Amino acid sequence: MKVIEHRSEYEKWIENIEKHYEHLDANKLQYQPKISILVPVYNVLDRHLIPCIESARKQTYKNWELCLVDDCSTMENVKKTLNKYKNKDKRIKVKFRETNGHISQCTNTALDMATGEYIAFLDCDDTLAKFALNEVVELLNKNRDLDFIYSDEDKIDDEGHNRHMPHFKPDWSPDTLMSHMYTCHFGVYRTSIAREIGGDRKGYEGAQDYDFTLRFTEKTDKIAHIDKILYHWRERVESTAADAGAKPYILEAAKKTKEDALRRRGLKANLELVEGIYQYRVNYLVDGNPKVSVIIPSKDNYNILEKCISSFVEKTRYKNYEFILVDNGSSDENKEKYTELANKYNITYIYEKMEFNFSKMCNMGVAKATGDYILLLNDDIEIIDEEWLERMLGQAQLKHIGAVGAKLLYEGGEKIQHIGVVNYKVGPAHALGKLKDDVIYYFGRNKIDYNSSAVTAACLLVSRAKYEEVKGFDEDLAVTYNDVDFCFKLVEKGYYNICRNDAVLIHYESISRGNDFLDKNKMRRLNKERDHLYKKHPMFDSYDPFYNLNLAQDKSDYSYNYTKVDRTISVKKVKLIDENIYNKYEKGIAYMIDNVIVGKDIYIRGWMCTNNRIEGLIKRYLILEDKNGRIACIKLNRRKRTDVKGKQGITYLKTGFEICVPRNAVDLKGSIYKIGLYSELPIGKKYYEEASEVVELM
Repeated sequence: MKVIEHRSEYEKWIENIEKHYEHLDANKLQYQPKISILVPVYNVLDRHLIPCIESARKQTYKNWELCLVDDCSTMENVKKTLNKYKNKDKRIKVKFRETNGHISQCTNTALDMATGEYIAFLDCDDTLAKFALNEVVELLNKNRDLDFIYSDEDKIDDEGHNRHMPHFKPDWSPDTLMSHMYTCHFGVYRTSIAREIGGDRKGYEGAQDYDFTLRFTEKTDKIAHIDKILYHWRERVESTAADAGAKPYILEAAKKTKEDALRRRGLKANLELVEGIYQYRVNYLVDGNPKVSVIIPSKDNYNILEKCISSFVEKTRYKNYEFILVDNGSSDENKEKYTELANKYNITYIYEKMEFNFSKMCNMGVAKATGDYILLLNDDIEIIDEEWLERMLGQAQLKHIGAVGAKLLYEGGEKIQHIGVVNYKVGPAHALGKLKDDVIYYFGRNKIDYNSSAVTAACLLVSRAKYEEVKGFDEDLAVTYNDVDFCFKLVEKGYYNICRNDAVLIHYESISRGNDFLDKNKMRRLNKERDHLYKKHPMFDSYDPFYNLNLAQDKSDYSYNYTKVDRTISVKKVKLIDENIYNKYEKGIAYMIDNVIVGKDIYIRGWMCTNNRIEGLIKRYLILEDKNGRIACIKLNRRKRTDVKGKQGITYLKTGFEICVPRNAVDLKGSIYKIGLYSELPIGKKYYEEASEVVELM
């Protein structure tokens, strides 16, 4: 009988990704350290143990040793199988313990056997990708000082099939690690430090790797992440890959691990069980009674402002704060109301007529502040919980922390507005925007606390010293991306930003300002400020250290695109249009060109929308215009853009496009083309928008 293999969409996608990996042959590189793979063994079936051992033997990198330690197994097959492999491969070492010491002592026995410069942990029922060690050594040849390297991972079923539940991890994130053991598998550690800290500790079984990693990373910051799946974690009833909630001892061991870490670091905190994900949140207690200066930019928005301040005063338990209200030119009537409000709540009121410049208003407020900590707060925020400020402040007091953000929910408290900013390839955007908060997303992103590249200045807490260290907000970024720029500067100084998911506020987003996405001039400014952001911070252009590159770049839900890897339209010949088919700068198009790459082809990706009720019937074109005004017209495809739908009035899903135009298909004069977007409604109306991007063929 023929067996039909059913593979999931994820398996098809990841296998397609992996076959395109480019691997250097690490066996030919200058630095070829020995890596000792430590495997504690106990009562494991051959159908699990043999694939584990074979995955080590099949490594493309050859300078390794396998240290197998049996912890007094009672199953007869274990000793026979281990001895067979010991005799079969001289790189395999085997030891049989005389007493059962559980996984921690068994692992330490393997550590004592290790002769490699690095050790790697492998459970006796899991498997390694064949290129796992090769990837590690390739990275070590780029940086020999690395002490700890971890990779992405996924899970397999009891039979070793059905790859699923991938964990695409961020780069080193110390506060994320205090939330949960995110580095997990595949971990490679410098042996000398592993021995210095005493290996695993007895009494932490179930969380022994977590305890080991927390202690290890207190000794070094030379840490790197490989964003490839190098480890396959087998899901069987006996393993910790199964639901930890069914194993209370694991939960208690993790709690004990965090308590110990806090004591070692001299920090005071409460540990709070987060329902549904079996993790303990670390709620750092405020040290002393530092003053917080609350900076609120506002203009002609009295009713909203009054609600913000009154809810702050009535609900916030922490009381050592001051308000500084910065007004850039309210009407005389509203100025009088603001003055009355300032008198009522003892607010420092700064009034200066000027063009709206959020950055300048924040800096003006900080100049008048007398507090040790700065809280930037939008006037359309409502306080709903009494402990929110204490939770943010306790975190902000940590030496390594930059900006601290809060979880912001839309009016009604059901949908997420902000849990941190992701710097997608298309530009910065809020993670999980407009998704329901009663759902647990990707490894608890909206329930426990994660480091992120940026947090919104709608509610941002930072020490005054760090605010001044990075020279505050960039006043050249008047409206958008100023908070992202500020957070990028903190990251570049070595600080870590974080969003506290337990500090929950309501944000009546954009009540104070209009719609950037449906206004031509605002869109032009948005694109200009985004370009300025990446000129200042080239490291962040198309990269976010806290968001894995395997995750979707056009979705906010931490999903991965496994429908098709390449969804571009390849254009063979571009149609030239000599007649005047459009009116330049006709209002009606909202757009963004995310990416333009010029090589042998011209690759252009972005989105556009007229916000018309019949958007799906509208014909859309990309325009390339040469210096003489001649026009090439290219029909656009339609792609789903979940990151665009829902943005301030855009209701249509398929607003995206992605095309690839060969150079020889464009019959225009010169080497520099302006890019434009053109749409034609069925009723005959035509819109055209000249974008800020220029294609230059070198």
